[in-house]
Amino acid sequence: MGQKRKMKDERIQKVLAHVMLGGVLLAAVILGTGLAWFLVTSGGSPPGDHIFRGEPRYLENPVSMVRRAFDPGGSGERQSLIMIGVVLLLINPLVRVAFAAFGFAAQKDHLYATISLLVLAILLFSFFW
Repeated sequence: MGQKRKMKDERIQKVLAHVMLGGVLLAAVILGTGLAWFLVTSGGSPPGDHIFRGEPRYLENPVSMVRRAFDPGGSGERQSLIMIGVVLLLINPLVRVAFAAFGFAAQKDHLYATISLLVLAILLFSFFW
C-alpha cells in the first residue's frame, strides 16, 4: 500500500509542477507580447504619469479585458493584454491548490483534501474580496 501511495504522490507532484510551469510560461508569453506591443506602439509618447487617473473601467473586469484585448479598434488593447497576463499569473496558485485538493481527494486523503479546500477558499476570498 505504501509504495502504491508513493507513486500516486509522485505523479500528483509531477502534474502540479507541470501545471505551475505551464501557467507561468503562458502568463509570461502573454505579458511579453503585451509589453512588446505596448513599447512598439507608444515608444515616443510622453509618460503622462504625473497625475493619477486610476485604471480604466474595462480593466476591472476579466471578461471586458479579454474582449478589449481582441478588439482591434480600441487603443486600450495593449494594456488589456498585459493585464490578462497578470491575472493569469495571479490565478496560477489558485489552480495549483485546486489540483492538489482534487489529487488528495482522489487518494482518499480526506485531511489534506480538506486543508487544500480551506486554503483554496481563503485564496478565493482574498482574490475576489
